[in-house]
Parts: sequence; structure tokens; C-alpha cells
Amino acid sequence: MKKLVLTYCMCIVILFVNAQNFNAVKEIKKEIKRPSALAPLRFLASDELMGRGTTRPEINIAARYISELFRSIGLKETPGTTDYFQTFDIKMRKPATEGALIMAGNTYNMVQSLLQLNGGNISVTAPVMYAKYGTENNLQNIDVKGKIVITETGTDDKSTFRQGMRALQTKRALLQQKGAIAIIERYKAGSISWTALQQYLTMENPGEEESAGIPALIVNDEHASIKNIPDNTEATLTVQGTRVTIVPAKNVVGYLEGTDSKLRNQYIVLSAHYDHLGIAKQPKMEEGKMDSIYNGARDNAIGVTAVIDAARYFTQHPPKRSVLFIAYAAEEVGELGSKYFAAHPVIPLKQIVYNLNIDNAGYNDTSIVTVVGLGRTSADDNIKKACAAFGLTAKPDPAPEQNLFDRSDNAQLAVHGIPAPTFSLGIRKFDEEINKRYHQLSDEVGSFDLIYAMKYIHSFILATQLIADNPKQPEWIKGDKYEAAWKQLYQ
Repeated sequence: MKKLVLTYCMCIVILFVNAQNFNAVKEIKKEIKRPSALAPLRFLASDELMGRGTTRPEINIAARYISELFRSIGLKETPGTTDYFQTFDIKMRKPATEGALIMAGNTYNMVQSLLQLNGGNISVTAPVMYAKYGTENNLQNIDVKGKIVITETGTDDKSTFRQGMRALQTKRALLQQKGAIAIIERYKAGSISWTALQQYLTMENPGEEESAGIPALIVNDEHASIKNIPDNTEATLTVQGTRVTIVPAKNVVGYLEGTDSKLRNQYIVLSAHYDHLGIAKQPKMEEGKMDSIYNGARDNAIGVTAVIDAARYFTQHPPKRSVLFIAYAAEEVGELGSKYFAAHPVIPLKQIVYNLNIDNAGYNDTSIVTVVGLGRTSADDNIKKACAAFGLTAKPDPAPEQNLFDRSDNAQLAVHGIPAPTFSLGIRKFDEEINKRYHQLSDEVGSFDLIYAMKYIHSFILATQLIADNPKQPEWIKGDKYEAAWKQLYQ
């Protein structure tokens, strides 16, 4: 008899929960609907905002637009913010575009065959020393004091270009300690073309002071002529035009208090970055028109739109936990907004129990939502149910080898132990369809499936509600690399 009563009670609970979810679906569809739900997408991805580049003045218009929406929706301001802005400064470094390396009758001109990686301006004539990979072992019997040191990219023959760039700082510091005056790495063809490097390494990017470390450059030496030049050959290296400027930046932050007397002290963070790439150096023909604006509809105006729509919904239907809404600045130049927030949180990190971040490359399947981090936290079922309620299927990261989880704003809270997946548009694989839009001039609202956009936004809102109302605090699954940090933060 007891068993029968227990089964009956469980059935009643399940029916009650399902009824609640059904009511939430109805309310979300009723209150978050076109065209008002997609108005932020259209505005943020409009030509008038000139691609929302970090250093462009239009980025301030985007920030003000978001902050005034937060205000009109009814979000509260957090301590340490003004007009919903958490302000900070970014050091932007413009690499040199003038100069050359001249040695043994060869000239390597800046930009064409020589690119600046780090450091400042220099004009020097000094002997050259080839040091293979520039590792501690390679330098044991070499005197590099007062010399320009030539090295191979990476630390051994198997190093990829990315691994080589990660190893550069260690080599640079070691050579500076030993008295070298510059390091020049030989470009190794591979996953990144020289043309792509020319484009990237002449752009303004976050950087260091000009005096911080010896100059580091990379040379396109396709015939290996530098490698075979005798040691102590005299060379002249000139690097001119490097500059560092201070750019003010703003995270936009607001919050909503939860309804439960205990759970309201815990916060769910909903986040998305609002910056993009700005303007192309050269306009080009794109889908039948000349274009130069990186509108960034998918990356990431749709993400900010979803956060705004969630704020609009939850001010009318507050969940049990409190919700912190963040539009991050400067993601495209190194997740600087989220890094600043994680280092200067407006509420104690211990009170943030979950972050559902949004970032996007595009989509090639409108029947799914890709959750980078699915399978890693206890909130998976909530996310899956929310997606299913709107006819979508939650799928995990399709390319774990790319380490996408640690390459977006969510990672800055995850490293502190906060469960923080990224809720992305549906990607089955990184194919031509994704590459056609990702960081391309064609990422515009006109090519966006807006029916899918609404399903995506709706499921994001419902996932948040289910997680925020769940009495069990979200956690990493056992054995996850961030589990230890979670225990340290909350226990």
C-alpha cells in the first residue's frame, strides 16, 4: 500500500512539473515574440554601428543602447557600476608597418616578408646568431649577448604554428635574460597562411607597452637563406611605427533579484559579448554588393539579443534564483571584458553558481542547439528539456579538438569553478557553410533564419528558468578538470 501511495505521489509531482513547464513555454512564446524580440538583433547588426569594433566610436552607441534597454526593462544596477557600465581600460597596440631586416645582401621588408609579433620600435646594426629553436638546450653553448637571434618557430620539428606562438614568450624572456637584443622566428608554412598572418599582425590588437621585452618578429624565409648565413654576420634591423593607445571599454551589467528567500542569494549569469570586428581594410564584393562592414549578426548580436529578451521575460516572471545579465566588451580581441569581470566581479564569485554564456560562429542545422560544455555539468537535463520544448535538440561540441570551451567568455568564470557552458547556434561540423559566415562580411540579418532565431532565444530563456528554479545547485560532473576549482569555491 505504501508503495502505491508513493508511486501516486510521484506521478502527481511529475504532472505538476510538466504543467509548470508547459505554462512557461506558453508564456515565453506569448511575451517574447517578433518583431520586438528581434529588434536588438537588427539594431546591433546594422550598418550604422560599423561592425561594433572595440576601438571604433560606434561601440559606445551599442553599449548605451544595451544599458538603456536594461534600464527600461527594469533591471537593477550592481554596486560598482554607473549607468549599468563596468568600465575599464584596454591597451591597444598597433604593430609596425615600416622597417626591414637587411643582411647578407637580402632585404626583408616589413609586412611583405617581415611582421612584428611583440616589442617596440628598434633601429640597430648587430651580428646575427642562429639558435635553432631557441630553447634552453639550444642556447647552452651560444653567446647571444648583443645579437639578433634567429630561431625556428616552436620548440621542435613537430611543433604546430599555434604551439610555436605559445612558446614564443618563454623563448623571448630567456633570450632577453641572456642579453639578446631581438628575436626573429622563421615562418613555417602550415595551418596559417602568410597572407592571414599579414592581415592579423598588422591589425590593432591588445598589447604590451613598447618597452616590455625585446622585439620579436617573424620572417617569411621560404628559401631558408637566413638559416644558412654564417653566425655573426652583420645585419641591420629597423622597426618603426609601433604605438600603444589607451581605449576605454564597458561591460554592461544589470541584475534581477530572485523570489526564493534562500536561493535569491545565488546568481545565474547570462552573458554574451556585444563587440565584433569593425570595418574591413578593403571593401569587396559580397553576395552581390560591395561591402566592408562586419555586421556580426550571428557573432554575436543574436547572443546579446537573447540576453536582453531573457531580461525582458524574467522581470515579469522572476525565477527563484537571482539573475545577473552581462553584455561583455572586447571578446574579439582576447575575451578582455570577461577577464576583467572575473578579476573584478560586481558580486562575490561564490554567489555565482552558473553561467549560461552565448557565443556563435554560425549554424548549419536549424534543428539543434550546440552546447559547448554539454556533458560536463549537472544542468544538462534542464538544457535538453528546454530545447526539446521548442522543437530543438541540444547537441554537444562537434569539434572538441578545437578546445572551443576555453576560447570564449565562459572560460573566465569556469577557471574559478563556476559551471559555465556556451549556448550556441546549431553546428553539426565546421564546414563551408560555417566558414561562409564566421567572421565574414556576409554575417548579416538578411541571411539569418529568423524563425530559428526565435526558437533559439525561447529555449535559452526556458533553460535559464529551469536551472534558476532547480533547488539543486549546478555542479561539474565528477572528474571534470574544473571540479576541483568548484569544490574550492563553494565548499
